[in-house]
Amino acid sequence: MKIQAFFTLFLIPVFSLFAQTKKAKTVALKTPTHQEVFTAKMTMPKQATMPKAVVEFGMSFLNSVYPKSHIDTSRRTNGSVKLQPISQEVLVVNLRLFDCVTFVENMIALAQTHRDKTPTFDVFKEKIKTIRYRNGAVDYAARLHYFSDWLYENEKRGVLKQVTKELGGEIYPKSVFYMTYKKDTMYGNMADPRTFETMKKVENDITNREKIYVMKEKVASMQHLLKNGDIIGITNRTDGMDMAHAGMVLWVDGQPHLMHASSQYRRVMVTEGSLSEYLLKNKMQTGIMVARLVD
Repeated sequence: MKIQAFFTLFLIPVFSLFAQTKKAKTVALKTPTHQEVFTAKMTMPKQATMPKAVVEFGMSFLNSVYPKSHIDTSRRTNGSVKLQPISQEVLVVNLRLFDCVTFVENMIALAQTHRDKTPTFDVFKEKIKTIRYRNGAVDYAARLHYFSDWLYENEKRGVLKQVTKELGGEIYPKSVFYMTYKKDTMYGNMADPRTFETMKKVENDITNREKIYVMKEKVASMQHLLKNGDIIGITNRTDGMDMAHAGMVLWVDGQPHLMHASSQYRRVMVTEGSLSEYLLKNKMQTGIMVARLVD
């Protein structure tokens, strides 16, 4: 009885402590909401310029996770996959997971909101909507899927200025048709005739628009002209696609590096080597377009 009493007196406090510790860990590991992340970021010191602000926000998200691959909704028919249109487009705000474009979009929107007279979460969402969609219309066909189009539209609204030509760029003769060409295998939304026709027109407009890039073999000789916070769009060899990646410039130890959400490493990171070294290692990448944020 005395031994049982001893174990009872000893084990009850231990199990109680274990339960309290587990509860404490559960509380400590609670994932913050996107609004809570936003609110915390709004306490960061204000920066003098938009490029500085974008860089500071970007660095505060280093090691954030790259989302798992996703495809449009589909269903199987007689052993094959028949793509179906996704339900109505909604504005997605995610401050925990970033792909390369949403990383750039969110950092710009955070910087813009931080400088706003009323830096609220609703204002932030409006900034995202304005940056991400043509004319701010939350619609799949209005989303700026192609990054050269993203640069073009955001230059029109005064968010940035494309400076590739001034940096020694040349004509980028690329036809754009990837999304409509892949309508039966990758993009379920193309099953909607209106969406397909709208995207076809968008692709024709991009194809006929003057596009300027710097070939990756020439980046080493001009990258000293890049500035912290410059937005970088990376052109590629894939038929019908203008860009395959995006990020922003971060100067480290006297060289411009790329801060980006990496699909290879599944996180937000800074390239180990310079921007030029990074490009030359990737056979599919062909060059860059450069845009400078406007204050």
